[in-house]
Amino acid sequence: MPPNKKKSPSPLRGKLGNRGKSAVRRAPVIHEEVYARLRRAIIDGQLEPGRALSVRSLAAQFSVSAMPAREAIRRLVALGALEMTATRRIMIARMTPAKVDELTEARTLLEPRLAVRALKRTQGRARARKTLISRMTAIDKRLDSAIASGDVGSYSKLNSEFHFTLYEAADAPILLNAVESLWLQTGPFMRTVMSNLGVPDFVDMHNDAIAALKSGDAEELENAVRLDIIEGMQLIGGAVE
Repeated sequence: MPPNKKKSPSPLRGKLGNRGKSAVRRAPVIHEEVYARLRRAIIDGQLEPGRALSVRSLAAQFSVSAMPAREAIRRLVALGALEMTATRRIMIARMTPAKVDELTEARTLLEPRLAVRALKRTQGRARARKTLISRMTAIDKRLDSAIASGDVGSYSKLNSEFHFTLYEAADAPILLNAVESLWLQTGPFMRTVMSNLGVPDFVDMHNDAIAALKSGDAEELENAVRLDIIEGMQLIGGAVE
């Protein structure tokens, strides 16, 4: 009998196998990308309350299949950012006076502390502190321009960018994740308030926060962030009563 010969692998089979493995590795990345982009859009107030979402429209918007779009929606429903109605419509979760009170309490407890952690983390690191202040000042200038022009969409996006630039500097991922979950429930409603009232003349607590960072005053920074939250949440509360 002739000796057993090893069959050489088919080039076509090898290519398909590699492609299959690549697709398997790529799938979780796509799921996370779609989830992250949709989450960011909600936090930034780019999706308005009452606007219906569908798996099909979301998949088309992100140029993906239905599966990652469906998974992103499922995760955000679980977080309370989206809700599914009795007719299976998906939309931004509704706001109530009770939710406003609870969200205000949670935000004023967590966010000022996260801001102070960012201040302490840059203590003795002049370059890091200077970079943080520079970034926040640049965002606030763009925010002022949005206020002047009445650009509600830009205002909402830049306001969240200002806050999270500060919070991310704290390097506290557990706290940051908790704060993001709160913004998922408030971001869209801040956008609605701005759309209905125009961009109002706020007491500029952002300038106070930047000044506190420059002087290294933790108490002033904590106070500026807390008052900024209270002002915004009072506007949301007035809109849903």
